[in-house]
Amino acid sequence: MSTRRILRIDNPEDKKTLKMQCRPVKLPDRNLKQLVADMFETMRKSHGVGLAAPQVGLPIQLCIIEIPAEIEQRDDGTEVEVAPAEEYVLINPRIVKTSGDEIMRDEGCLSLPGWYGMVPRHSWVTVEYQDFNGKQHRLRKADGLLGWAIQHEVDHLHGVLFTERIRDLSTLRDVSKQPDDLVAA
Repeated sequence: MSTRRILRIDNPEDKKTLKMQCRPVKLPDRNLKQLVADMFETMRKSHGVGLAAPQVGLPIQLCIIEIPAEIEQRDDGTEVEVAPAEEYVLINPRIVKTSGDEIMRDEGCLSLPGWYGMVPRHSWVTVEYQDFNGKQHRLRKADGLLGWAIQHEVDHLHGVLFTERIRDLSTLRDVSKQPDDLVAA
């Protein structure tokens, strides 16, 4: 595994790739597992929850998501994992149904580190995608962090950046000097 450079929204050359409409992945592809392993390593090193192939310079319809493990603190101060981390590899994903309603979320992106803004997203989505073998899968009514990350990453595959979804640009701010628990996709 190796980490890859994440393209940046604020770099004009990188932005050209980030704004591209991605092409479908032809399956099977024997190089895909290595690419996915590299993407997970890159995403984790950057403390993200999602990463799309165009963010590492490849205009293909592939994205990954990792929902962190759920940890509870006991009365004695020890921590216990109550739900394991969940990894998702979405090849040729397509959002096929949405909740219709929107919720505003504070959203960031690994392609613009440290910057967050309020972005409207559907409260849940249903997505169809393929696995490494080309088998079709469907995630129904994905909500919470998973639903938000799916919408963000699928946007990347269509050349849509989170900054373009922000309705009130005054909410876009640099929080890199503020300690908090925001996550970037």
